[in-house]
Amino acid sequence: MEEVYSHYPNLFSIAIILKKEKKMKPIIFWLTVSSDLLLLSSLIGTLVIPKFRAWPPPYQNSWQFYYNWTLFIIAFLGIFLLGIYDWNSFILNHWFRLIIGGILLISGFFLAFWAVKAISIHDSLGLEGELITKGVYNYSRNPEYIGDLILFLGYSLLTNSWMVMITDTGLALWFFLAPFTEEPWLQERYGEEYEKYIEQVPRFM
Repeated sequence: MEEVYSHYPNLFSIAIILKKEKKMKPIIFWLTVSSDLLLLSSLIGTLVIPKFRAWPPPYQNSWQFYYNWTLFIIAFLGIFLLGIYDWNSFILNHWFRLIIGGILLISGFFLAFWAVKAISIHDSLGLEGELITKGVYNYSRNPEYIGDLILFLGYSLLTNSWMVMITDTGLALWFFLAPFTEEPWLQERYGEEYEKYIEQVPRFM
């Protein structure tokens, strides 16, 4: 009997953790959605009013830099946690999704990693650097964003979470729109060199 009762504290601890997870899930979801919306609204603001440039940030210690990357960290962490807490809550409850989702997740990660390695972490943060047109950038002007989109699609399928799908969609829209705010800035910085690059290489694929 003592052995049976000795398991009660462990079971009680697990019950408390599960209860906290249920309370935390909507908080994480709405924090992530809010981060997505703030990122999107500032990006759209940059498109509509170019003088208000939230992205790319003008320099590393600017409010735009901290604004964007604070929200990105919240969004990325939120999506990761929602994949755990809201696992398998959607209708794609089939083992085959694990294979497709896993392949897309890994493929997207390596493409994004390859792109970041080609331009450096500094440039991938949206900061000014050298114009890179070789390697993976010889096939697409935005391979990092393509990799991110594939990665998030894979994570959505893998987790089969409606919360992840909603929050991933917000970031996917950001990755799709971001090049439109970056291109005028890049043309201003690199002039004719960038214009020739635009003519030779597609925006996405």
